[in-house]
Amino acid sequence: MTESTISSTSLPAATSTAALTPLERAQNKLYAIAGGSIDSGNVQAARLTTKQRMDYFRSPEFRDWVASENAAGRQVFWLKDVDKTQGAGDLFTFFYKWRADNNKFSPRQLQVIADFLLGLESRWGRFVARFQSARLKAPRLAPEAVIKTWLAKEDGGKGIGMLDFWSGAYWPSQIGLSRAEKLAQVQAFAPLYAARVYPGVREENELLESIGVNVVIVSNGDQELAIACAPYLGVKPENVVGSHLIYDSNGLATGVNHTYEVSGGDWHTKPQPGKPLSFHYWLHVNRARWGWKRLDERQFVIAGRDGDSAATDGGMMILMQSAAIGNFMVNTPGEPKRIEQFYQVASKYGWTTGQFITLDQEPSKLGLRP
Repeated sequence: MTESTISSTSLPAATSTAALTPLERAQNKLYAIAGGSIDSGNVQAARLTTKQRMDYFRSPEFRDWVASENAAGRQVFWLKDVDKTQGAGDLFTFFYKWRADNNKFSPRQLQVIADFLLGLESRWGRFVARFQSARLKAPRLAPEAVIKTWLAKEDGGKGIGMLDFWSGAYWPSQIGLSRAEKLAQVQAFAPLYAARVYPGVREENELLESIGVNVVIVSNGDQELAIACAPYLGVKPENVVGSHLIYDSNGLATGVNHTYEVSGGDWHTKPQPGKPLSFHYWLHVNRARWGWKRLDERQFVIAGRDGDSAATDGGMMILMQSAAIGNFMVNTPGEPKRIEQFYQVASKYGWTTGQFITLDQEPSKLGLRP
């Protein structure tokens, strides 16, 4: 960073507004709206709505700062998670259920899912009633059983967590898909996601791009799916980072995916390195777009980061260079426990705790569940 990140609360009283740098003026404008300050030491001190943040992005202070960075030859990035950050629920479970509802699973894929559920029977010691559909005589019903079992866990009961869903059902159930088949499926599904996008999100992303900020989706989820849904979020498809299928020499998916995500229950309460690594790799692969021969942090600025997950998005906010403007923790509609966990992780691990700002999203037309 080439400009000071000291807020006006730390400046001498005699310092005039004219003497401040463009970044300091932009920061001061934000805290005038959201409350708090960079040096507040309180991750809950600042808070604003999507509408208030859009007004901030339209302010002369923010626009002047972006223009100053661009004039100095630096690219400005705003990083955002997808599901529960920009839209309701989990995008990837929605896609999985869409495949089930539209008979998009092959017999082999259905058997993989049934075998996964039958393995849970062994792990849990007894057959669970909702796994009746996983019997080998009726594997066609297994995908729905996975969803029900995941929702049971979400409701606080016995079931599978998200990591089990990913590793045991989501990716393995894509074995044998060709790249063309996968892309056709995600393109057919993508328009259905539009009703789950939070109000104002698409307009905000388009506004940032018009000002000169590169909005980048950084997800641990299915990159091909996120790319298909990106236009409904107002994000350029080429600005999507995520995990993706691995295809064999015949061009068929093996059911294995490339990801930097870290598994294990102990990572739920501390920052994960997956998204910082993913974004770093994406920058490296795309460096020619900005005329870079190699990565150099002096060539770009991370303006802000949005996320709802204390672990994965917390890692994106804590294990990378400081945000120039701030880290925005999304208060996910209908899931108050998520923001409470984020507060705990940000307070414990965050370097500049005053740069953590609560973003209140409005509920979308469709809710959390698939």
